[in-house]
Amino acid sequence: MKNNLIFKGLAVLLLLGAFQASVLAAPACKGPNKNDPGCEPEAAAAPPAVVDSVTVDWLNEKLVVRGSGLAGATTFVLGNSVSLGVASVTDTELDIPFSQDIADEVTSQGNYNFLVDDAVQLSVFIESQVIDPLDAGCPCVSDWETELGVGILWNPPVKTTDCIEILGPATNDIADIAGTIISGPTDPQYPIGASFYPGIPDDSVCRLVQINTDASQIELVNLRINESQQAACATALNANICTP
Repeated sequence: MKNNLIFKGLAVLLLLGAFQASVLAAPACKGPNKNDPGCEPEAAAAPPAVVDSVTVDWLNEKLVVRGSGLAGATTFVLGNSVSLGVASVTDTELDIPFSQDIADEVTSQGNYNFLVDDAVQLSVFIESQVIDPLDAGCPCVSDWETELGVGILWNPPVKTTDCIEILGPATNDIADIAGTIISGPTDPQYPIGASFYPGIPDDSVCRLVQINTDASQIELVNLRINESQQAACATALNANICTP
């Protein structure tokens, strides 16, 4: 009997202790208790990212995004489907380098939605096709061969005079190379060339034009290229078309 009383007494003391602890505990900092003494103010939710502008830096081959709250954003999407890799970011500016994914999406001039954290921020006008900086080799070669035939392209009956070359800023860099293939005195002439101008995407192309005897012209090939591709085109033209 005595032991039972002791056990019951201990149980009562434990219940009293639990009640006192609950009374003395810090009040829940919610609802009407949020201003009670000892309550910590709830941390304000981070504001959503806001994009003010997206510009295309053709010289450095990247998209530049400016706005606010960008450091806290987690997803960046172009054209509703292409998830973008971000190279560098601050809360007000981030860089998105050109990639194969962007090149696959931006295949022509147009407007492309830019989304941050699944919300459409704005429509971005991109003036020209984006080329993956890692693409190499002259993309015009197969089209040149199709239009002219391999025999005329690489072994024309009459070769060009000296090709015109405009040097670029780097050592041995040819920014523009152009010549004319003449297959015969009464046949069309074929100006051919390749250009790369940083910052001017529409002029960074490899081309082939047909000029008929009546002076009418037909553009047979016009493909956007990057700097590496233009260098490959210049090498091919210098080796096979231009008069030594």
